[in-house]
Amino acid sequence: MSFVTHLRIAVLCTWLLLFFATWVRADSFSGQAVRAATDFLNVRAQQLAENYQATQFSIGVEPPPRRIKLPKCPAPPEVQLVTTLTPGRQSVKVLCRERNNQNFLIQAYIRIFLPVIVSTVRIPAGEKVSEYNSDWQIHDISTLSHGYFRSLEQLSEQKAAETIKPDRVLTPLMFLPVADRVLPAPVKLSGTMSGHSH
Repeated sequence: MSFVTHLRIAVLCTWLLLFFATWVRADSFSGQAVRAATDFLNVRAQQLAENYQATQFSIGVEPPPRRIKLPKCPAPPEVQLVTTLTPGRQSVKVLCRERNNQNFLIQAYIRIFLPVIVSTVRIPAGEKVSEYNSDWQIHDISTLSHGYFRSLEQLSEQKAAETIKPDRVLTPLMFLPVADRVLPAPVKLSGTMSGHSH
């Protein structure tokens, strides 16, 4: 799909989420919380998109469980960001001080879409990346935990450390010699199992 098509889809998704936020349980604090969280995150997602020089973003807000019913807040609820503002999963606290500080912890997601470099053909180990074996594709960078490249200039002196298959988002690890890669420290297993869970 073209860049314009992706942009239209992102805008449509955002408007559908805003419509849903307005519609869902509008006469309850749940509906207020979803609307307030959506408005709050929409502004911050726009800020993130500007920081990343991205023209596309979308947000998703999960409504509170239906079994939890709280009375409507008589004033606009207060919204606080619990997590660090980055692309990906977010948590926001929606608080009604007029109702004895009743609140919801709302889970949400911010997606920022950027053109990143991907391989278009097989790139053998030792070969450089060029316009002949790579191209740009729009991706949600919140899912690219291993990093990405936005320009060929960033790769001008780099050679593939291993064979790269077609249609792969290029990451810094692909150009780092295996001997230089830092592996996670081994986990020591004790004879006693803890009762804690995460």
